[in-house]
Amino acid sequence: MEFIQEIEKHFEEEYPREGCGILSVVKGKKVWFPCTNLAENEDDFILDSTEFLKIKRTSDIIAIVHSHPDASPEPSEGDIKYCNTLGIPYYIFSYPEMELHILNPESNTTELYGRDYEFGVTDCFEAARDYLLTKSIVIPKRDMFEDDWWEKGLDYFREDLICDWGLRKVELGEMQPNDVLIFKVLADRNNHCGVYIGNDHFYHHANERLSCRENIYPLWHKYLTGAYRYDS
Repeated sequence: MEFIQEIEKHFEEEYPREGCGILSVVKGKKVWFPCTNLAENEDDFILDSTEFLKIKRTSDIIAIVHSHPDASPEPSEGDIKYCNTLGIPYYIFSYPEMELHILNPESNTTELYGRDYEFGVTDCFEAARDYLLTKSIVIPKRDMFEDDWWEKGLDYFREDLICDWGLRKVELGEMQPNDVLIFKVLADRNNHCGVYIGNDHFYHHANERLSCRENIYPLWHKYLTGAYRYDS
């Protein structure tokens, strides 16, 4: 495999923590990007989302790479869930043996309503995206968001990023079914999303709650900051 020596060196530097990085294509050639692991647990990895977004904007990501120190390269339950959520293959290496397991994503058939909240797997973005898929509206796979991003100076629900999903902003007074709604809940940055259903109801998935349909008024309306529409 290409870059095996560079990848192994990165894993050695990160040991006993999991090492992680990204394989991408830049101008027709594969490139290895070692990344920062933000996880507090040595047996886990969380890619720095700032690095992820920068790499995604300047290259075509083909795989997310990470190590299983002193363990088998067989994917964990978390590996499988996040691989499916991102829609990007996972290249998992045992370390120091450097045995490789390639995990390919599968389609997610999770029901829309009553889902338990798990950030990055079943959260507000995935709820909105899955709902719109049932209406034949395709929102791109998520970037690798960091949890509580609005407390870290990050903003994944900026207007320019939402427009990159193929949506355009519309006036709140002109909302139609299937419009994506953006909220700013007890924060100074946008931090929640949902989908307008009609009759002042929307579908969403809030933290510490099950996914559901809910009335916008009176609770959620005060947090509503924008509505965006996909025009086929």
